[in-house]
Order: sequence, then C-alpha cells, then structure tokens
Amino acid sequence: MTPTPPSPTELLRARSFLARHYPRTPLYPALRLSRAHGGEIYVKYENHGPVRSFKARGALYCLSRLSPEERGRGVVTASTGNHGQGIAYAGTALGIPTTIVVPEGSPPLKTDNISALGGRLRIAGRNLHEAEEEAKALARREGILFIEDGDDAGLMAGAGAIAWEILDELPEASAIVVPVGGGNLISGVALVAKRLRPDIRIIGVQSAQAPAVYLSWKDKVVREAPCETTAGGLATRRPGMLAFAVLKDLVDSMVLVDDAELDRGILTVFEATGQIAEGAGAAPFAALGKPEIHPGTGRTVLILTGGNLPLADLRRIVAA
Repeated sequence: MTPTPPSPTELLRARSFLARHYPRTPLYPALRLSRAHGGEIYVKYENHGPVRSFKARGALYCLSRLSPEERGRGVVTASTGNHGQGIAYAGTALGIPTTIVVPEGSPPLKTDNISALGGRLRIAGRNLHEAEEEAKALARREGILFIEDGDDAGLMAGAGAIAWEILDELPEASAIVVPVGGGNLISGVALVAKRLRPDIRIIGVQSAQAPAVYLSWKDKVVREAPCETTAGGLATRRPGMLAFAVLKDLVDSMVLVDDAELDRGILTVFEATGQIAEGAGAAPFAALGKPEIHPGTGRTVLILTGGNLPLADLRRIVAA
C-alpha cells in the first residue's frame, strides 16, 4: 500500500517544527552564473546544514512524529551516505536509537560521519537495493521501524520546508531546479511550491546513468532502470512509490545529465560559489544550458543539496 502524501496541514507542521529546530540555510544570488546564462540565478545552500546535506531536515521531522513506543525501540534505514547521516543526526538530537545499513564501498567520509553522529553502522550488500533488503530484515528481527527514503511522508514534508524558505525570501522565483535520486526531495519541494505559487516551474535533474525517475515521470508509470552513476545521491533503480505519486503530476520538466557533466558541474559550483558540491548537489549546475532550463528574464533557484565529496573524487575531477 502506497503511503499518503503529506497534507497541507502536515506541510505546515513540518515548516513550524524545522523553523524551531533547524537552521535556515542561505539563499544567495549567483552573479557569475546569471551573466553566463541570463536571468537571475540564485543558489540555495543546503550544504550549510548540520550534516552538509538537506537530508537532516526530513530526518528530524520524520523522527519527531514517532510514538513513544517507536522512539524507544529505534529505527533502521538504508543509505548511500547522506540520508543515513541525517537519520543518525536526528536520532541523537531526539534521543532515538538509529541503525544505518550502507552498501559495501560507501565513502568513508559519509560512513565515518554516521558513526560520529551516533548511528549504529552496518555494512551489507553490493548496492543500495541489497542494503535496503538487509535493513528490512533487521527491522523484522529486532522489531524496530524501517524508514524508506522516498516512501515516507515525514521525510517528504521535512524536505518541503526548503521551498517554504525559498519563497519566503524570493516570492517572485520563477523556477526551482532540484537534483533527483528517489524523488523525495523534488516531491516535497513541488507540494509546497505549487500550493503557494501554481505558476512556478519545478525542474528535476537526474543522472543519465540512473534514469529511472526521469523515465517514470516521462511515461507516467513506474519504471526501473540500471543504476550505474557514481553520484551516490542520485543512485536509484526506481522512484519511491510515494514520491512518484506526487512528482508525476507536479514536476514540470526533467533533465538528464551524464556523470561527466556532473563532474564538470562540481567545478562550476566551485568557480561560481567557492563551495564544494558532491555529484548530486552539482546536478542543477550541470544542467544549466539545457533547453529545459531557460532562466530568461526570470529568477531561477538551484538547490545545492550536499557537499560531502570525498577528497579522492575531488582530486580525480580536478586532474581530469
């Protein structure tokens, strides 16, 4: 059974909760990008959050909704890194035990942070799908709650708080460009932004090496696709069912960029903002210049979703 998308009341609750418990991230104009591509381009810096990723927003709100009994037993989830860091951070902040299952070969930068943030780390499976299966099995064995990124209304409502912040500061924004993994972030952003501004354009960017959400959005039916991208935050074989139920109707455009373009996007972020972005965070920057993104005379917001880029990857990209 597919979970129900968060209601307007739930979206408002998430906004209120996070306004009290999560720092507002900066929204600044990117003058260099505006000169290069036209219009006015802004960047929402989610890499400035407590775990250098937007994921802590949804995790905090999701765990805040648990019953006292669920809080006592704890939660388990699967992640390639940032979602796991968010859950670990939220668990420690709220006093809830957390277990995060990551696939083999996950970046130590992220797995070490999961442990440092208080999460119990488990390594299992060759990919995220196999890690999810182990997390579900662990939930059954230990009687704890499994949280699936992309199929949880609390995570989605928390992610949607980004759109509240953007439109609070820039009510005349004409488009928001969002990296897409399983689809939870773009769905939360779309739910809030389209309710406040039905005319705003919501544009998703996904890796051509992991195009399942793009294909699902295009065909209006859930599709699975190979997942071979090096960008962990975009790595998915299918959209979350809850996320798909929202994005299939509310997302205006979807763009594919290949992993080489993502690497160049990381350099674009550095040159234009002085920030280090991971592959997923650089996706909106990599898509600038695509026909689906035409700032024109409008105000376009790019969401820089995370900055947890391993040093080895940065060296490889700069050397190339």
